[in-house]
Amino acid sequence: MRKYYPGITLFKLAGSLLVLVAHLMLLRYMALMPGQAIVQFSGLATRIVVPCFYVVAGFLAYKGWSHAASSRLYIQKYVLRLGIIYCLFCCLFIAESIVPNLISDGLSAGNLFIQAKVLFIAFFLNGPFIQFWFIPPLVFGLLTAYWLIQKQYIRLALILTLTGFVGMQFVSGSLKTLFGISAGSFPSIDPAYIDYLYLFVTRYIGFGFTFVAWGVLLAKYETKLMQIKVKPILISAIVLTVVETLLLLRFSEWTTDYKLAFSMFPNTLLLFYGMICIKLPAVQTYHKIISLFSIVTFFGHILFMRTNLFLLGWSVASMSVAQDFMLLLLTLFECIAVTTLLRASSRTFLAKQTRNAPS
Repeated sequence: MRKYYPGITLFKLAGSLLVLVAHLMLLRYMALMPGQAIVQFSGLATRIVVPCFYVVAGFLAYKGWSHAASSRLYIQKYVLRLGIIYCLFCCLFIAESIVPNLISDGLSAGNLFIQAKVLFIAFFLNGPFIQFWFIPPLVFGLLTAYWLIQKQYIRLALILTLTGFVGMQFVSGSLKTLFGISAGSFPSIDPAYIDYLYLFVTRYIGFGFTFVAWGVLLAKYETKLMQIKVKPILISAIVLTVVETLLLLRFSEWTTDYKLAFSMFPNTLLLFYGMICIKLPAVQTYHKIISLFSIVTFFGHILFMRTNLFLLGWSVASMSVAQDFMLLLLTLFECIAVTTLLRASSRTFLAKQTRNAPS
């Protein structure tokens, strides 16, 4: 019997709501605050929602396949379900962006190449919508971690995750300016392609593989995880976070290329440890509806938001604070409504299956 973790359920709920608020207004308001270096560097080490989502995904995936009759079949179904949803949104992206450009600019070889490149970047790197960049690295990390664990390459998995995370510090982390290497260091290559390469390895290796694999390993050794002494890790994490942030503020100039920080690792571990220590039976009672709402909010909020903007005739660039909150509440209401509809449909389907089952 699978074990439920109320803290993880609450984290997924809080994370999906945070993503919703961030994409609707928070990121825009943060960009308007004075002292951007302080704002961004201070938030860099504590920006642990993304790696925590990856850790949770790896943790739950391991719990799922380790309790399944066939781990291989479980992973196949997991990836297939995720892939179907992802491809549906990719079809929306094609209809919204690719097809109009093909109609307006023609079917010349040059335009076909440009649109193919846009589609490739959207599918494998940026996602068809802003929140979907998370999915391809998740699938990559999950499949890689699954293969390593099934082959019993535990030590190799640990070495690769640590090596990958440290290596990414030179690409998009705290050590990225140490050797003075940037996109301009390769004059024979278009800087845009170097930037894409950096972003690709950061997302697939720095986030996807590293933290999904860590989630899998934490699930495999959950008993040992629960025996660790938290206080030394907490003190070390606080000290590392403060020192690292001060050093970055002193020796680095802020750019949005900074995605990772060394302190992100212990901070993520601490947050995850706190999640699995939470014991709230009431949350377990409503686990399914909370999880469904979290999924609907994460996957659907951009689509709902853009539809609302179109119907209301509003533009993000000229919206007031009151309009921002109205859009937030409207989008949140739509997420709740869709969740309720899906929940009711599921119950109706199960009831019919029960009635039609042979006695």
